[in-house]
Amino acid sequence: MRHPLASAILLGGAALAAPAAGEDASAPSTMPAQVDPGTTASTGSTGFAAVMSSIQASSSTATAIQSLTAVTSVNIVKVAAIASKDELQKLDQAEKDNQADITGVQAAIMANALLKEKLDAENVDTSSILAANVAADGAVTVFVR
Repeated sequence: MRHPLASAILLGGAALAAPAAGEDASAPSTMPAQVDPGTTASTGSTGFAAVMSSIQASSSTATAIQSLTAVTSVNIVKVAAIASKDELQKLDQAEKDNQADITGVQAAIMANALLKEKLDAENVDTSSILAANVAADGAVTVFVR
């Protein structure tokens, strides 16, 4: 590299990302996860942009919910608590434009006994769900009206 400082930063970052000598690279990390506030729905963000992104991805989310065999956690996000008045108007239009896919997500949730049981325990009415997000670890975020 042309810049020694840049080279040192990159090498230092690589050393932090690599397992220490004698550590198993496949072992789960004991470091706490850090969440970038700019993350998208695919990584579990719960902001308004995540709601809109999750609505757009409803078709693939329904498929993911159907094949979900373990639910590690459920996060319920009330959209009214995170959206402005203008955003709620955009949400209304997105809901109209994607109603068939939203209904598909609701049906997939009702058909998945594990997820349905967890949502029932939290008193979530499936018909109030606008979108959902399934993380790779089985954590599910549902966005409700």
